[in-house]
Amino acid sequence: MLISQGWLNEARDLAIILLAIFQLFSVTLMIVLVGVLVVMVNELRNLAKEKISPKVDDVLERVKDITENAKVTTTTAKQTASYVAEGVVSPVIKAASLLAGVKAGAKSLARRQARGSLPSDRNENN
Repeated sequence: MLISQGWLNEARDLAIILLAIFQLFSVTLMIVLVGVLVVMVNELRNLAKEKISPKVDDVLERVKDITENAKVTTTTAKQTASYVAEGVVSPVIKAASLLAGVKAGAKSLARRQARGSLPSDRNENN
C-alpha cells in the first residue's frame, strides 16, 4: 500500500506542476494577445487619423462650398425676380391698364355715336 500511495502523491504533484505550467503559459499567451490587440487598435486609430480624417475634412469643405454657392445662387435668383417684377412686369401692367382704358373709352364713344348722343351732334343741331 505504501508503494501505491507514494506513486499517487507523485502523480498528484506532477499534475499540479503541469497544470501550473499550462496556466502560466495561458496567462503569458493572454498577455501577449492583449498587447497585440492594443498595438493593432493603436495602428487602426493612427490610420484613421492620417488617412480617413483628412478625406472626411475635404468632403466637408466641399459640402460647405456647395452650400455657399447654393446660398449665393438663391440670393441672385431672388434679386433677379425682383428686378424683373419692377423693371419689366410693372411697365407692362401700366401699358395694359392704359390700353384697357383707351379701349373702354373707344367703346363708350362708339355707343354714344350709335345712339346719336355725342356732344358735337347736339351743337350742330342747334
